[in-house]
Amino acid sequence: MQTKNKDKNRIYAKSVDDNGQKETLAEHTKHDIDVCRLLVQNLPFSPVKKKRILSDLILCVALHDIGKAATGFQTSLDTRRPWGHRHEVLSAAVAAYLGLSDAIVFTVLTHHKTIPSDGQVIYGCLERKEIPYHDKDLTKTYKEMAKQWNDNLPLLMEEWREICDYIGRPDLAKTLGLAQLSESITKWLQRWTQTKDFSYKEREYFSLLRGIMMSSDHIASAFLSQNGTTKNYLPRHIPRFSNYNVISYNPYGFQLGAAKARGNLILRAPTGSGKTEAALLWAMLNQGYNGRVFYVLPNQASINAMYLRLLDIFGKDYVGLLHSRTASVLYSMFESDSYKQDQRTAWGIASLVREMFYPIRVCTPHQILRYSLQGKGWEAILSEVQHSVFIFDEIHAYNPHLAGLTMATVRYLIAHKARVMFLTATLPTFLRWKIETEIPGIQFIEPSYNNPSDKKILEQKRHTIEPVDGDIMDNIDLIARQSANAKSTLVVCNHVTTAQEVYHKLKDKVKDTRLLHARFTRKDRNYKERELKTLPKILVATQVVEVSLDIDFEQGFTEPAPIDALVQRFGRINRKARLSNPAPVHIFTKQQRDVDKPYKRELCDLSVQTIGGLPSQVTEEELNQAADKVYGSGYSEEDEREYNTGLNYEKLKHFNKYLTAGTNQNWIDEVIDKQEGTREVLPEQLEPEYSSLRKVGKIIESNDLLVPVNSGIVAKLFKDNQIIVYKDRDIWILKDCRYSKEVGLELDGGHTSYIAI
Repeated sequence: MQTKNKDKNRIYAKSVDDNGQKETLAEHTKHDIDVCRLLVQNLPFSPVKKKRILSDLILCVALHDIGKAATGFQTSLDTRRPWGHRHEVLSAAVAAYLGLSDAIVFTVLTHHKTIPSDGQVIYGCLERKEIPYHDKDLTKTYKEMAKQWNDNLPLLMEEWREICDYIGRPDLAKTLGLAQLSESITKWLQRWTQTKDFSYKEREYFSLLRGIMMSSDHIASAFLSQNGTTKNYLPRHIPRFSNYNVISYNPYGFQLGAAKARGNLILRAPTGSGKTEAALLWAMLNQGYNGRVFYVLPNQASINAMYLRLLDIFGKDYVGLLHSRTASVLYSMFESDSYKQDQRTAWGIASLVREMFYPIRVCTPHQILRYSLQGKGWEAILSEVQHSVFIFDEIHAYNPHLAGLTMATVRYLIAHKARVMFLTATLPTFLRWKIETEIPGIQFIEPSYNNPSDKKILEQKRHTIEPVDGDIMDNIDLIARQSANAKSTLVVCNHVTTAQEVYHKLKDKVKDTRLLHARFTRKDRNYKERELKTLPKILVATQVVEVSLDIDFEQGFTEPAPIDALVQRFGRINRKARLSNPAPVHIFTKQQRDVDKPYKRELCDLSVQTIGGLPSQVTEEELNQAADKVYGSGYSEEDEREYNTGLNYEKLKHFNKYLTAGTNQNWIDEVIDKQEGTREVLPEQLEPEYSSLRKVGKIIESNDLLVPVNSGIVAKLFKDNQIIVYKDRDIWILKDCRYSKEVGLELDGGHTSYIAI
């Protein structure tokens, strides 16, 4: 509940809307405490440990905003101008004055701002002028901050007594004087270091407390729109996933095997055979007390699809979507749904999913690495790993460095009582060996010829493979002619520019031809993907179709690619084996442009050659054997170095040694948000619409006009003066380009040796 009237006899914590509605300090703190209690209730720890955490956390929460009583901060809520000082300095001073533990004072002081990455100097999180002492004297700024706080002390005491009564600690409702406040925090700061003076267990506890404290505060501050009004959300309990029904048909043998596999697991099964159901059955068995589920997929499009799938099973209160464009995707889903939600709701849910809120989260591997590599907000996962299950889907698609970092992270997860599963349609034997080396005793399951239902999957012939000499541009007429023999045809290109050229050629011959690639605005791509609920006569696409969409074409044409990528493309053709005969899939022997990007030519040639040696009507087992043959020698020398660099990353390999509460590695966020080498740009012709949306506060809609472009292309465009950078708005505007809803962003041919998928 929020206070609507501006009562001058109250101390306020925050503004909650644009109409002057504010939340009092006691109101916000009490709601924060409610959230805190629920979060601790959901922790996967013993009752004794949870009792200690709750006792300390309630004090942290009770005190965290008490510094906002300063007159300058209260004025800032009315003027909407920042106070310019950090209220948590005063809050920590109160905690120190009350004689509370180092962990509590530390958590209160750092709940908004990190400390330097070496963790040695606690006051590194403060502005120098705010440090209570300098050369043993109180600074002028701190004296003024403390005086402003002391000036509101009579009003604050009323709020503080209400808070103390709420937590059952009336003994803390003392009169707080200015002299004691300054002296206490000065002494505390002067003696503080971290990695030198505190053990790993103590630093871990500081991190744990800080992570839950920050999640409590963020969740308590998240207002979601409901029928024109706003309300706070509270965390849900952690359900037993075994109470849900995830499979509506008689399970296959390999699915039953997964449902009985207690412990870490590798599962290999064909695309479209029910791998996801098998993974969820495994998760149900392996979820421990208050354990979470993290479903990890290699790209945003596949995550969005999986999110919707899990919503149907577990419901919107339990499933969260986590990647760098969460708010945009949710807002788009709201628009297309039968009910209307607003931008505030999308931002609110997007913020909650980064906290300890949803027991099931669908995310990219980079979001898991954000925690293990100590990126922003990493402390929260310390309280969520134990008894949780992590499903890594399609790990074969990871680049070697990412695979190495992921395996190093998996070692950490298992050491902290989590269980992991690797799920894939094609897993080369060498990669399986690497996983088994790092996770001794991990089980392996795949469909078996000894099981009648599995045998049917393995012997199923969904495709007839037909190599075609030449490149795709040489065979436009062939594609157009063959499209007459099927209701739907998928054409997959390796470059965006190739896809655009093929689309123009085919559109002239077959009217019902559509185009899909990653170089559309988010708004247009969302529309195009929704439109695919009804398949066109021809869809021309890039790799975005490989693991993103649950679509089922009757035939296909593809440029050469590594065998695992080809198998994924095949999986979008005759996906459910509904056709009476195997679907024809044509593989061109040559790539239309830049034969060494995005894949190495030797790998593509070997893949096409190996598949060409299979029977024309190929089984799933024969495709697996072909993948093993292609990757028989493992990574190349360069890729092996990249894998080992990730696997042996020092701060991850020795996580306990480097754990430092209150720090984060800024470069992690930069790497994650760049989405593995892409940069979002704004086509110049969309700038007026972008600016108009910004002016009326439609931030999500404006961001949906940005287009992801490969960083290599952006670098060339920048060098050629085609990029205008507006740093005040943090957008890059691309000049001299063409953009349309039909074709997407078209770039000069000189830049087509790169790809954005």
